Amino acid sequence: MSSDLDRLAARIAAELARRDAPGRVASPSPIPSPMPGAPASPESIGKAPPGVAYVRDQARIADFIDHTLLKPEATRSEVEKLCSEATTHRFAAVCVNPVWVPLCAERLRGSQVKVATVIGFPLGANQPEIKAAETARAVQDGAREIDMVAALGRIKSGDWGHVADDIAAVVRAASGNLVKVIIESALLTPTEIIKASALAKESGAQYVKTSTGFHAAGGATAEAVTLMRLAVGDALGVKASGGVRDCAAALRMIASGATRIGTSGGVSMAECLGSGPLPLRELLTTTAGAHATQCASGRCGSAAGGAAQLY
Repeated sequence: MSSDLDRLAARIAAELARRDAPGRVASPSPIPSPMPGAPASPESIGKAPPGVAYVRDQARIADFIDHTLLKPEATRSEVEKLCSEATTHRFAAVCVNPVWVPLCAERLRGSQVKVATVIGFPLGANQPEIKAAETARAVQDGAREIDMVAALGRIKSGDWGHVADDIAAVVRAASGNLVKVIIESALLTPTEIIKASALAKESGAQYVKTSTGFHAAGGATAEAVTLMRLAVGDALGVKASGGVRDCAAALRMIASGATRIGTSGGVSMAECLGSGPLPLRELLTTTAGAHATQCASGRCGSAAGGAAQLY
């Protein structure tokens, strides 16, 4: 397994070097590609895996937001408000601590908004069987998306067998529900990001996610999202989370390959970028910064009406 991961990291390093070669014009919005070095089958290109939606024509930014409230002191009334905002804006999911899953499942019953919760949060240092038990209980309570923290100490130790077993235990306990693997990318080297992302794919998860938002090392970066996308190709979703608080930051993450944004600022993003389909390619290549500045000053209008064509 270790040698396979080393070869993958080397292939991605070569791909990044090729993209950065002098005279090469970089694409403004990276297109998810198959695993570096693997042939692409025409029938597989452009198809999202189960539970993953890519930003395509007629996309709404709210469809790619996990409306998040994970602070330990969150109250019942704040969680209820979170659910109300999620249904109003039709976010992809709410993401809450496990104790609030039953309440959110009740509040969101009949809506399209999913209930996501966190497992082994925020350290990732529980034994795999504890994470599995926590996952099974969350699913029983109504969670349909599981954001688990990978075994970070084992990643830093190079114990890739344990990392894979840890993820696989949660995937089994999730019983077919969506699993997102948090790798705390700001803590990792580029090679570790690539290897951890690849193991999330090989262990059966549907997403790899940048950050908990609680680590002193920092949160999501466009560079980490790019590495994660290169490591998993089209096979997984990539969730950018941790410090993504405004429209410009969210657009940078999406341009780098993110298919979900975890943020406590989802309402302001939805209001800034409008409630309808967005011309995201134009926003990303020409006006994202100006539009975000207008929003910050309260002068932005609805961006609805265009056709989003990102990848």
